[in-house]
Amino acid sequence: MNYKIKKHSEFENLINININFEDLEEKKNEAIKKISKSLKVKGFRPGKIPKNIVIREVGEEYITEEALDLHLPESIFEVLKKEEINPATRPVVKEVKKEKKSFKVEVLVTLWPTLKKLPKLNQSVEVESVTPTEDEINQQIDRIKHQFGDVTKVERPSKSGDYLLVNISATENSNNIDDFSYQDYLYELGSNTLTKNLDSKLEGVSSGAIIKFNDDLPKLNKSNVEISVLVKEVKEKVEPELTDEWIASVTEFDTVDEMNTELKKNIETVKKRQVANQYQGLLTSKLIEESKLELPEQLVIAEMDSILQNFMNELKQSNIKLEDYLQITGLTEETLQDDLKNQATRNLSMVIILDKVIEEQNIELDEKEIKYIDDHMATHDNDNKFEDTSHRLNLEAESLRNKAMLYVLQQGVSVDKNGEKVYLQDVYNQEDALREEE
Repeated sequence: MNYKIKKHSEFENLINININFEDLEEKKNEAIKKISKSLKVKGFRPGKIPKNIVIREVGEEYITEEALDLHLPESIFEVLKKEEINPATRPVVKEVKKEKKSFKVEVLVTLWPTLKKLPKLNQSVEVESVTPTEDEINQQIDRIKHQFGDVTKVERPSKSGDYLLVNISATENSNNIDDFSYQDYLYELGSNTLTKNLDSKLEGVSSGAIIKFNDDLPKLNKSNVEISVLVKEVKEKVEPELTDEWIASVTEFDTVDEMNTELKKNIETVKKRQVANQYQGLLTSKLIEESKLELPEQLVIAEMDSILQNFMNELKQSNIKLEDYLQITGLTEETLQDDLKNQATRNLSMVIILDKVIEEQNIELDEKEIKYIDDHMATHDNDNKFEDTSHRLNLEAESLRNKAMLYVLQQGVSVDKNGEKVYLQDVYNQEDALREEE
């Protein structure tokens, strides 16, 4: 196999490959087997058709072309590997010319753009504070008091937040609906959990009231059924006094102070994860903006297609059609395309920045990371050597970029609105430890 490489544009190379017919002999048998599986010949089962019959049915020329299709990916991969070319997208066969003894193939390879100079990494980014506020702590305390508080009967009309002891039934065409029957049921007024209009009908009623109205039961696929409610008691939630004794009786804590300390710790942990995401988003936006990268159009299109395909798979798993999603969200196809382009541009820009970080910092995979990839590849049953190698290279690149991203986050500085440093390193350490455990 002979080949020549020439520069096509700033981000593209053309590879001209000369493949002799004799180089395809091995692949011809493979092509015949492949054709045999889909060929229909009377008296023979698919896949069991003799070689000479297949040749007779489809012709030598067709078999040679099929052999070329099988041979070409390996040839392209061999050239890329030998010349140490890392394509940004799958190479595109632009032209195939058949000559007397060979095929002349022209392949377009889109290259990764390179970054001449990294933007400054040690930049300050303003983020929200991770210190729990009094309101946040009080909300958690109120939640606990509400959760474990008692209810007591009151002699007054009901209001939102009360608990009503009720019997509820429903009929359709004078027939009882057994799946919608509740006896001595304690219903929280304002929860809107049973029917659309139930809460509005029950607000302001007193013990002993009988309420009848028509409503829909979507969960039972029924509409305009008659619902009857007997209000037996109106109860209100009585929140307890926050004492050490009460805390010890309903929680795992012994004192109010001990509970408050744990609440602060939990709130801070949650806020740190949220702020860590905020910090990463803001820092990467700064780096992308300062890099002023120009991306090849084909690279952006390929990334958009990849993002869209993943998104469509998610919709399919949720049994949602794209047109329904657009209607629900109010998006148009144009705005969706814009979003895809922005996301693709952001993703690709960070890949280029991270690859430059890997180069400058000599970031390499350690033994544990290599073993993890080895173990994964051992479960990856694939006879296609080209796809197998590509999959491994993608895993290695992703692992290296994760390490580079961690390095970038460590170089930046997160501060609150007062200029005080917000410590987030323990979040990244925890994520790193989780990856090691995996």
